[in-house]
Amino acid sequence: MRIRGIHHTGLVVRDLDAAVAFYGALLDMEIIGRDRWRAPDPAADSAVGLVGSSADGVMMRGSNSYLELWQYHAPDRVGDDPAERGAHELGLRHLAIEVDDVHAALDRFVELGGTRTGDPLRFDHGGDAVYCRDPFGTIIEFMSVVGTQDSLDDL
Repeated sequence: MRIRGIHHTGLVVRDLDAAVAFYGALLDMEIIGRDRWRAPDPAADSAVGLVGSSADGVMMRGSNSYLELWQYHAPDRVGDDPAERGAHELGLRHLAIEVDDVHAALDRFVELGGTRTGDPLRFDHGGDAVYCRDPFGTIIEFMSVVGTQDSLDDL
């Protein structure tokens, strides 16, 4: 077996149409596939580890990546609102997006409806990074990479 790499990130959102519009504009992405199931669907429940689930989803492509967005209609949600959880808590905590200009990306993000939570940090090697929140509570990191081996260009 050979691992080929990370294919996509999956985000669960409250409003699928709003998320598609936001990420489509932010990342210049387009929908390449749709999925939908309604309970009872034992095969879907088995695949996602739930009981009585119903969901609508899309797979988007653009900016050299894939993004999967889901809106679950059932079962009922339990737990905290993602917008209230910090970057230090367990679970998927942020989605990192490499950009050429962190400041410009942050400005565009806010223009599209995201929330600025702080100011970009400049690293000794010349790159920048900042966390912010999308309109759905997910922490997004914008990062630029200069003079290191961890750029998407190095894959």
